[in-house]
Amino acid sequence: MTVLTCASTGQSITLLGQPIADSGEGKVWQTNRNGYLAKIYHLQTPERVQKLAVMIAHRPKEPNSHLNHISFAWPKSLLKDAHGDCVGFLMPEIKEAKELIDIYNFKRRKHLKLEVDWRFLHTTALNIASIIEAIHISGYVLGDIKQQNILVNDRALPSIIDTDSFQVRNPVNGKIYRCPVGSPDYTPPELIDQDFSSIDQTEIHDRFRLAVIIYQLLFGGQSPFAGTWIGAGKDPDTNDRIRQGLWLYAPNSLIQPVEWIIPLEIVHPEVKRCFLRCFNDGYQNSNLRPTAEDWVKALRLAVNELTICGKVDSHYYSRTYGKCYWCDRFTKLHIDIFPGFARPKQQSAYVSTLQPQAFAADKIIENVAIAAQIHTFQGHSDYVTCVAFSPDGKILASGSYDNIIKLWDVGTGREIYTLKVHSYWLISLAFSPTGKIFASGSQDNIIKLWDVTTGRQIHTLKGHSNSIRSLAFSPDGKILASGSGDETIKLWNVTRGGQIRTLEGHSEYVSSVAFSPDGKTLVSGSYDKTIQLWDVTTGGQICTFKGHSDWVTSVAFSPDGKILASGSKDKTIKLWNVTTGGQICTFKGHSEYVSSVAFSPDGKTLVSGSNDKTIQLWDVTTGEQIHTLQGHSALVAFSPDGKTLAYGSDNNTINIWQLISSSSNTATSSPIKPTQSNIPQPAASTSHIQPVITQPSATPTTTSSFTIIEVFFLVLWLGYGVFFVIAGSVPGSAWFVLPLGIFLLLFALLFVLIRKL
Repeated sequence: MTVLTCASTGQSITLLGQPIADSGEGKVWQTNRNGYLAKIYHLQTPERVQKLAVMIAHRPKEPNSHLNHISFAWPKSLLKDAHGDCVGFLMPEIKEAKELIDIYNFKRRKHLKLEVDWRFLHTTALNIASIIEAIHISGYVLGDIKQQNILVNDRALPSIIDTDSFQVRNPVNGKIYRCPVGSPDYTPPELIDQDFSSIDQTEIHDRFRLAVIIYQLLFGGQSPFAGTWIGAGKDPDTNDRIRQGLWLYAPNSLIQPVEWIIPLEIVHPEVKRCFLRCFNDGYQNSNLRPTAEDWVKALRLAVNELTICGKVDSHYYSRTYGKCYWCDRFTKLHIDIFPGFARPKQQSAYVSTLQPQAFAADKIIENVAIAAQIHTFQGHSDYVTCVAFSPDGKILASGSYDNIIKLWDVGTGREIYTLKVHSYWLISLAFSPTGKIFASGSQDNIIKLWDVTTGRQIHTLKGHSNSIRSLAFSPDGKILASGSGDETIKLWNVTRGGQIRTLEGHSEYVSSVAFSPDGKTLVSGSYDKTIQLWDVTTGGQICTFKGHSDWVTSVAFSPDGKILASGSKDKTIKLWNVTTGGQICTFKGHSEYVSSVAFSPDGKTLVSGSNDKTIQLWDVTTGEQIHTLQGHSALVAFSPDGKTLAYGSDNNTINIWQLISSSSNTATSSPIKPTQSNIPQPAASTSHIQPVITQPSATPTTTSSFTIIEVFFLVLWLGYGVFFVIAGSVPGSAWFVLPLGIFLLLFALLFVLIRKL
């Protein structure tokens, strides 16, 4: 048993059992420190110790820290022996992950019983590119990128190991510690047969290796340099093909694809363009190779364009290609590298009948999408208090305690411009339906309207005597609603900037306002624990929802306008039937107050943010919790297409990440499998809310309950029935009065029986 000392903490580290890996450089051991391994070199050199010291002092930013994931097994601390000599280092252990080849190679997947589809492989590629982008930003060059050095877990989250082989530059004195090794088939043409120990590499060399890895992932393990040689002379090996720029899609290529090779045409056009840039344009001019950031953008587009096949549950193909390549391939070759289950003709969504394996697709995809972080926007100097997407999803607006509004390009992550015109912090932001105007509300009691294109101020709206807590544009963009700490709601004419009317009825702060999809109704939530519906045309109060035991902090209409969601300081979310006024169900899962709720564009998913630092996704149909994201701020917003989620944070940043769930897919493509509903569903209704509704009960409704309207007419029929029966019994009354009374009573009885049944 070998006992070493951790140089950073002075703690004893014991090497356990036998080595779990042995390479030319050293051996890897389990240690008595849970979650950490030790790499002990066969021969330690001063240069190697210095390199490790630089890496430990300058660790790259972990791009997936919000997912509690380790993206690279970075050296944690030097390890010293009993003589005080450095013999190796401590590093985090990557658990429950497979080598990359196990993921993209069909035969190995089949042997390991891993259920992996093309979307999983796309997302893995996206996440690898994202991790390498973070490494490059920190000034490191990987040098030896190969399949053995990348592990992947069941959420398509990769981890890069053997990081001590990276090329390292000391940011203090500029000294470079080179990557002395390389792998055949992944080496760029300009470095083949070169001595890596004497070459300072750049991220441009990594670009070539990254493209090969992505190609292997998307094309079933194929090499871009594989194929039948049709040129004169001896068939060159892979390295010679790379050296000569010979690949399947080179101009006048001397390599011909064989029948089983998957064609380049099936991928998204932007992904195809990246491959052509790397292996064609980048062969002569290495600077033209796509960067890791370029790959992230292209693969994000590709993932968003994937759709599920209508015949086989595990077949995903790009909408840009237009048909399921995998079905066509099976028909032609009788080979299916993504075998699944044929869909029954009447079944709209696949439900697996097998026990999930280690990489079961339903588990993978549900978590994968959330794992694909896109951007972290940094620029605010204080807590981010509000975020809002433009209608096309391309721009994000953010407000902060620093009194500043920032507009961001969601695609590139770059800041568009900054506005500092409010005298106090921002509380609410909203885009108009056209995306040409956005509104800002502040603690200074003022609302401002802005031209999105120019950043020019259009109107200043004054009238509230307390802070602006919430803003919402009507669907036609003509009206702006504002909720305020002065307990009122005001409706404003967007064109003229004038006040239309004031809605009064709450007894405390109005915390949230939202328009119904048809624009006829406004909902408001308040610190007085109630939710109120208002007629936008008349300003009249339609009804009041009661049921929360503390402040109502956020309200939102479902896209069809039939369901209302509310979040509260009582830690719950409630769904309400807008037509009947009844409570449908209560979601419980947060441990602190719920600060925001939002529906996905298809209405199938509800997202909630809370002060407990979690974001939770809920299935609206079943009432089940789909996913919980730990360590996030409470302020959340869905992009208009439902594929992206933004959250503002108390660490002064805004984070954007990919979301592929039931909110961003059709019933046939949803990776989150539907289950039988266990909550009452709102009754279908084609009519608008009737103004005669008063205070509805906050108790749950059922399909046999009577609405207020039905009770009204039932009482009317009974009353008139009794009246006509009594009147008809009086001598001299008209002959039809008594039969009319009996008819009304029988009609009321029949209505009750039918309604109950």
